[in-house]
Amino acid sequence: MMEAVLSNADHPEYGVVTIPFPIPREQFDHCIELVEALEIGNASAKDCNVDEIRSAWPVLNRLEGKVVNLDELDYLAKRLDSFDIGEAAQFQAVSYTHLRAHET
Repeated sequence: MMEAVLSNADHPEYGVVTIPFPIPREQFDHCIELVEALEIGNASAKDCNVDEIRSAWPVLNRLEGKVVNLDELDYLAKRLDSFDIGEAAQFQAVSYTHLRAHET
């Protein structure tokens, strides 16, 4: 489970909203109402600015300051939650290797 603080990059005056990911089914409608109030959350657009991300996955901190698609972020969170220990270790290793390769 993770949380993301999202905003509308074009209208920061609208404020922010904190959404849990993956979005729990029983909270889905409410979460959609919250992002729609900021005029973000379009199913086919990258329109959610990630102001902050709280997660056990340090690599996801790289999303802060980026504009993402709400559905894609929800899908990513679902996939990460489904990882067993081996898959989680492999994801961490690949992420670290990829980041190191792009830092040089």
